[in-house]
Amino acid sequence: MMERFKPPVHLLSIFLFLQVTWKAACAGRFKGPFLTWRSSLAFQKLTEKLPHNKHVALLLIVVAFMLAACDAQPTVSLRRDAQVAMALVQAEVNRRIEAYHARYQLAPRPDGDLRTVAETYMRRYQPGPEPRIFESSVLYDRKGRILTEIFDEGRRVWTPLSQVSPALVQAIIATEDATFYTNRGIDRRRAVAALVQNLANPDQLSGASTITMQLARNLFMPPAERFQPTLERKINEVLLAQELTELFTKDEILEMYLNLVYFGHRAYGPEAAARTYFGKSALALSMAEATLLAGLPQQPARLDPFLNFEAAKRRQRIVLDLMVRHGYLNAAAADRIFAEPITLAEDPDRRPTQAPHFVQYVRDSLARYPELGNPGRTGLHVYTTLDLDMHNLAQQIVSEQVRALRPRFNLTNAALVALKPGTAEILVMVGSADFNDVRIGGQVNVVLRERQPGSAMKPVLYAAAFDANLISPATVLWDLSVTYPVVGARPYTPRNYDGRLRGPVTARMALAGSLNVPAVKLMEGVGLERFVEAANRMGVRSLSEDDIRRAGLAMTLGGSEVTLFDLAVSYHTIANHGLYVEPTAILRVTDARGRPILLPPQERRQAISPAAAYLVTDILSDNDARAPIFGVNSPLRLSRPAAAKTGTTTSFRDNLTVGYTRYLVAGVWAGNNDGRPMRNATGVTGAAPIWKTFMEAVMADPVLLRSLDAPEDLAAWAFEQPDDVVRIAHPCPRELYCPPQGEIFTRKWLEAHLLSGPYADAYQSGLFSRVRVDRSNGQSIQPGVCLQQRTAFDDPDARVALMLPRGFGELAPQWRYVDTPIGTETLASLEGDAIPDTPPALRPFLPTPGAQRPAVFDFPDRVLEEQRSALRWAQGRNTLLSLGTCAEAEGIVRALYGDTVRRIVISEPPRRLVAAVNGTLTVTETTILTDTLEATAVLTTTEATTETPTEIASQPEAPVAAFTAVGAGIYQLSSVSTDNNCPGNYIMGRVLNRQGAPVGGVVVQMVDQWGNRATAVSKSSAVDAGQFDFPIYSGSRLELSFTVMGPDGTPASPTVTLRYPPESGDARCYHLVWRNAQG
Repeated sequence: MMERFKPPVHLLSIFLFLQVTWKAACAGRFKGPFLTWRSSLAFQKLTEKLPHNKHVALLLIVVAFMLAACDAQPTVSLRRDAQVAMALVQAEVNRRIEAYHARYQLAPRPDGDLRTVAETYMRRYQPGPEPRIFESSVLYDRKGRILTEIFDEGRRVWTPLSQVSPALVQAIIATEDATFYTNRGIDRRRAVAALVQNLANPDQLSGASTITMQLARNLFMPPAERFQPTLERKINEVLLAQELTELFTKDEILEMYLNLVYFGHRAYGPEAAARTYFGKSALALSMAEATLLAGLPQQPARLDPFLNFEAAKRRQRIVLDLMVRHGYLNAAAADRIFAEPITLAEDPDRRPTQAPHFVQYVRDSLARYPELGNPGRTGLHVYTTLDLDMHNLAQQIVSEQVRALRPRFNLTNAALVALKPGTAEILVMVGSADFNDVRIGGQVNVVLRERQPGSAMKPVLYAAAFDANLISPATVLWDLSVTYPVVGARPYTPRNYDGRLRGPVTARMALAGSLNVPAVKLMEGVGLERFVEAANRMGVRSLSEDDIRRAGLAMTLGGSEVTLFDLAVSYHTIANHGLYVEPTAILRVTDARGRPILLPPQERRQAISPAAAYLVTDILSDNDARAPIFGVNSPLRLSRPAAAKTGTTTSFRDNLTVGYTRYLVAGVWAGNNDGRPMRNATGVTGAAPIWKTFMEAVMADPVLLRSLDAPEDLAAWAFEQPDDVVRIAHPCPRELYCPPQGEIFTRKWLEAHLLSGPYADAYQSGLFSRVRVDRSNGQSIQPGVCLQQRTAFDDPDARVALMLPRGFGELAPQWRYVDTPIGTETLASLEGDAIPDTPPALRPFLPTPGAQRPAVFDFPDRVLEEQRSALRWAQGRNTLLSLGTCAEAEGIVRALYGDTVRRIVISEPPRRLVAAVNGTLTVTETTILTDTLEATAVLTTTEATTETPTEIASQPEAPVAAFTAVGAGIYQLSSVSTDNNCPGNYIMGRVLNRQGAPVGGVVVQMVDQWGNRATAVSKSSAVDAGQFDFPIYSGSRLELSFTVMGPDGTPASPTVTLRYPPESGDARCYHLVWRNAQG
């Protein structure tokens, strides 16, 4: 251990003062009335205050005694008195040394750098808020530009001595302690001068504080003690300074001193002072700036250059003169420096904070990480996600647009937030049109304030529905009036913005056109709880069960309050392929020494499937789909692909537009902070122009595009379609809008509708029979048609019919058993058959293969209401809806009309059907085909032929998938091959007779590994005679069995099993050739 510090007696200020003063007095250097014991002014004042200044009194008595004795003869008595006085002094010295050691233990020197050393000492001797060496934290934008400083007591950036201007160091030494590099912590000459001053005025002890003594005062003494006019404090300063000199080098002492000294205007240390007054680093100070700063620590409040520049300049003159006196400058140089103009930076206390709403958001974010401590003291360097250029652009656009829109719409405020897709980094956060305008509540950050979102919530609902596989973009939602009872309140009847009802609309049309009635019906099917769960997963954190109770189905129209920020995050989730990424305002954080501080990683979760997210993106970017409502050139249409949605709340209180490209997500709110209604402002006219102007401005700025990592190639801006989304072309009913190139579907949807086809809940295409219902009241009605057989798109007898709504999700139909035994007289008959005199028993459909009891559909009341509304709509337009397949017609009719049904009559199809398929209802000679898929394709095949039906030989250069053939029959498999010559994923083929001529009207059956069946009939037209095909909608691996069926429904060939997709590279198609082996 280091030995206990022993201050040498001759260096102790007490003894030194006495010794030097005595010698000086006896040498005749002091003259004046105080040399006489009885006339000493100091003695008189001392005796008046003796009880309060015992230590000072003792010293002054001894000094006065010795001074008075200088002229006396050295008698024995005098020598004895001197010895007594010296003994008293020595005793006092010893007592004070012991007191010093009892209070201070500087050794051993603390470990760590100088900042750590200073922190250790201050925690030990000046406890309080930590860290004791407070440092201001700095917030930067993503490019390293300072946004603001965060500080509590003041600004400070601990700076090594090597990073301080040498001119400032020299000026400080010349001003504060000219002998700094040669003294041992105290300056003896200055100490003597201070003693003389103190003897003359004991009430105001002063002096001789060296840099080391000032450091000792700042490190070890609390503020209340630092400037107390007591001898005890001065003695401790002396002793501390001497011990610091032994423990630290002069440069180390100087670095600690400079970083602790106060320069005024809440600036501590040279770096903070240089930034505060001149906007530059301490190393970059000019000579004039350095000498001005060097004079401030003496009286920092009075000499503040921002408040009293002339006083600071007068002090600079003194500093320069001292530098001349001590050899740092000559007089001419000092005059030149003094004459040099000094330009002060903008007062940081008056300087507006950059991006103030964002800065406050960052401060709140930092508070969530306790490991960071108090940013006002810890000296953090926080590099944020903000792009200051983009933010300032957004602020300018918001302010200008609000000014432009105010006269027309009574709109006074707006907010904008922008995120970077993929990382959810906050690029822009404009919380109001003017932070400093109290009239509009400018300091309120509307980005984070809960407001009603209006229809801007609809994409979240549709995303939830797509993700749950309840609907597809082609699903028909009926835009027909509906009223919901509300307990304790008036019934709720949703209405579209324009008050019109459009009948059947696809989900694409409903979302793109922001139709309210279909959205409410969709919410009913999705279910409130499922919607809230999906919204929470996607980033809308503010929705809860309370909103379910409060807003109910109106939630989808913005009946619950959410923040613009949450809404933008949910759109980011959609733009990010369904992956939720926790939004962040912080890129990285380092401590005061530049060491990185690791923060918890952002939360990431797959909130919805990539396929569901893409469906929403494709709809929101479909300008043709929204054109009937918004027009072709609405503000939602950008120069590059963009998906966007607007929202307008009741009484025009809030406007929103949220949208995204591949490289930028942005949300805008417009309105009045106090909730006053605007004047007929909608999301299109209020918020959308701000959104469009901002997005286009960013896309037109090459610098901003580079910051987004966005390419210049316009083709690279197209939204990427994921692999599990398929586009399928299909005829479109005239009542609907369908994308010209076909609608898109998820593979999950296709797998669920493998046999019925992806459009089955929208419309059906094929051969239909009319359905007539005779009711017990004598009424005969024709509710619709039923599908007898699906056919090729171009079949001349094919028709397209809209589907009767069935319900989905929470409103999905169920079936229930009935007591009617199988085998009783059928309810359905061919038109023209003899009608029995008594009503026949009902024959509902069989719900599962092998079922021994029949079942009927059991629709929820809301679905039945919707079905009746749809039938009334169709009747008013002289059209018929499809009730489903003819095998289902009985169950549908019974569900609609219940016990009033006496008989159902199904007309003959437009042509005879050629085959029966498992479990269908046979009426006279006509067969009802329930699940037949038809399509056309042009075949170009590379065939691998076989000699026998059960052995397939494949060429090495064109491998094909293995298959098995079981059984015998009239038809044998002649060849099988794979390639990509088809319009999608298909099993295609041809039926030939023995001579190789094509044969039409032959049924081929396909069965997958789960027992799902589909049939195709070989065609009879001259162009595609003998051809058949099966579209494959599933993205999963399939085991598919194929059999040619005879006219009686029995197998007419071996059953051949294939694995799909083919194992030969990228092939998507099989080509099968069946040949009649008998004739």
